[in-house]
Amino acid sequence: MTLVQASLSFGLPFILVLAGGYGTYKLLSLIVPHNPNPIKNSRFEAGNIPTGEGRLWFPLQYYGYLLVYTTLEPIVIILFLASAVPFYGSSLLFRNLLIVVGSFLVIMYPILYYTIKQVDQILNWELRR
Repeated sequence: MTLVQASLSFGLPFILVLAGGYGTYKLLSLIVPHNPNPIKNSRFEAGNIPTGEGRLWFPLQYYGYLLVYTTLEPIVIILFLASAVPFYGSSLLFRNLLIVVGSFLVIMYPILYYTIKQVDQILNWELRR
Protein backbone atom coordinates (compact mmCIF):
# COMPACT_ATOMS: atom_id res chain seq x y z
CA MET A 1 0.00 0.00 0.00
CA THR A 2 1.46 3.30 -1.01
CA LEU A 3 1.28 6.49 0.98
CA VAL A 4 -1.33 7.94 -1.38
CA GLN A 5 -3.60 4.91 -0.93
CA ALA A 6 -3.23 5.01 2.85
CA SER A 7 -3.95 8.73 3.06
CA LEU A 8 -6.99 8.34 0.80
CA SER A 9 -8.37 5.38 2.72
CA PHE A 10 -8.00 7.01 6.13
CA GLY A 11 -8.10 10.74 5.41
CA LEU A 12 -10.83 10.97 2.80
CA PRO A 13 -13.65 9.54 4.97
CA PHE A 14 -12.62 11.87 7.80
CA ILE A 15 -12.71 14.90 5.51
CA LEU A 16 -16.03 13.81 3.99
CA VAL A 17 -17.64 13.41 7.41
CA LEU A 18 -16.43 16.86 8.51
CA ALA A 19 -17.60 18.44 5.24
CA GLY A 20 -20.98 16.71 5.46
CA GLY A 21 -21.49 17.84 9.05
CA TYR A 22 -20.54 21.41 8.26
CA GLY A 23 -22.76 21.42 5.17
CA THR A 24 -25.71 20.11 7.18
CA TYR A 25 -25.13 22.78 9.83
CA LYS A 26 -25.06 25.55 7.23
CA LEU A 27 -28.15 24.20 5.46
CA LEU A 28 -30.11 24.04 8.73
CA SER A 29 -28.98 27.53 9.73
CA LEU A 30 -30.42 28.83 6.45
CA ILE A 31 -33.73 26.97 6.82
CA VAL A 32 -34.48 27.57 10.52
CA PRO A 33 -35.69 31.12 11.31
CA HIS A 34 -33.56 33.16 13.66
CA ASN A 35 -35.50 35.87 15.52
CA PRO A 36 -33.67 36.66 18.77
CA ASN A 37 -35.41 38.68 21.46
CA PRO A 38 -34.77 39.15 25.22
CA ILE A 39 -37.50 36.73 26.33
CA LYS A 40 -36.34 34.02 23.95
CA ASN A 41 -32.70 34.34 25.05
CA SER A 42 -33.42 34.50 28.79
CA ARG A 43 -32.91 31.47 31.04
CA PHE A 44 -36.07 29.67 32.12
CA GLU A 45 -36.49 27.13 34.88
CA ALA A 46 -39.53 24.90 34.40
CA GLY A 47 -41.15 27.55 32.24
CA ASN A 48 -40.73 30.35 34.78
CA ILE A 49 -38.24 33.18 34.81
CA PRO A 50 -35.84 32.41 37.70
CA THR A 51 -35.45 34.91 40.54
CA GLY A 52 -32.81 34.94 43.28
CA GLU A 53 -30.24 32.24 43.92
CA GLY A 54 -30.74 28.68 42.83
CA ARG A 55 -31.91 26.17 45.41
CA LEU A 56 -29.32 23.51 44.69
CA TRP A 57 -25.54 23.73 44.62
CA PHE A 58 -23.91 21.30 42.20
CA PRO A 59 -21.10 19.55 44.07
CA LEU A 60 -17.78 19.01 42.31
CA GLN A 61 -15.99 16.93 44.93
CA TYR A 62 -15.61 13.95 42.57
CA TYR A 63 -14.13 16.02 39.73
CA GLY A 64 -10.59 14.87 40.56
CA TYR A 65 -11.62 11.21 40.44
CA LEU A 66 -13.33 11.83 37.12
CA LEU A 67 -10.13 13.31 35.76
CA VAL A 68 -8.11 10.33 36.96
CA TYR A 69 -10.51 7.89 35.36
CA THR A 70 -10.82 9.66 32.03
CA THR A 71 -7.20 10.72 31.52
CA LEU A 72 -4.96 8.28 33.33
CA GLU A 73 -6.78 5.01 32.73
CA PRO A 74 -6.31 5.04 28.92
CA ILE A 75 -2.62 5.81 29.41
CA VAL A 76 -2.25 2.90 31.84
CA ILE A 77 -4.05 0.56 29.42
CA ILE A 78 -1.69 1.59 26.62
CA LEU A 79 1.26 0.97 28.95
CA PHE A 80 -0.05 -2.53 29.70
CA LEU A 81 -0.33 -3.21 25.97
CA ALA A 82 3.18 -1.87 25.39
CA SER A 83 4.56 -4.09 28.16
CA ALA A 84 3.53 -7.17 26.19
CA VAL A 85 6.08 -6.37 23.47
CA PRO A 86 8.86 -9.00 23.44
CA PHE A 87 11.63 -6.43 23.85
CA TYR A 88 14.23 -8.92 25.12
CA GLY A 89 15.15 -9.99 21.58
CA SER A 90 15.92 -6.56 20.18
CA SER A 91 17.59 -3.53 21.66
CA LEU A 92 15.70 -1.31 19.21
CA LEU A 93 12.33 -2.51 20.56
CA PHE A 94 13.57 -2.03 24.12
CA ARG A 95 14.67 1.52 23.32
CA ASN A 96 11.29 2.29 21.72
CA LEU A 97 9.48 0.80 24.72
CA LEU A 98 11.51 2.98 27.09
CA ILE A 99 10.68 6.06 25.01
CA VAL A 100 6.94 5.24 25.08
CA VAL A 101 6.90 4.49 28.82
CA GLY A 102 8.99 7.55 29.64
CA SER A 103 6.82 9.88 27.59
CA PHE A 104 3.64 8.50 29.16
CA LEU A 105 5.09 8.95 32.62
CA VAL A 106 6.00 12.54 31.78
CA ILE A 107 2.38 13.07 30.65
CA MET A 108 0.86 11.27 33.65
CA TYR A 109 2.55 13.07 36.54
CA PRO A 110 1.22 16.62 35.94
CA ILE A 111 -2.29 15.21 35.44
CA LEU A 112 -2.00 13.17 38.62
CA TYR A 113 -0.70 16.19 40.55
CA TYR A 114 -3.61 18.36 39.38
CA THR A 115 -6.21 15.70 40.20
CA ILE A 116 -4.79 15.17 43.69
CA LYS A 117 -4.98 18.93 44.24
CA GLN A 118 -8.63 18.86 43.09
CA VAL A 119 -9.51 16.00 45.44
CA ASP A 120 -7.76 17.64 48.41
CA GLN A 121 -9.76 20.88 48.24
CA ILE A 122 -11.78 20.90 51.44
CA LEU A 123 -14.27 23.47 50.13
CA ASN A 124 -15.54 20.97 47.56
CA TRP A 125 -16.42 18.48 50.30
CA GLU A 126 -18.38 20.84 52.54
CA LEU A 127 -22.14 21.03 52.32
CA ARG A 128 -23.42 24.42 51.31
CA ARG A 129 -26.77 25.76 52.37
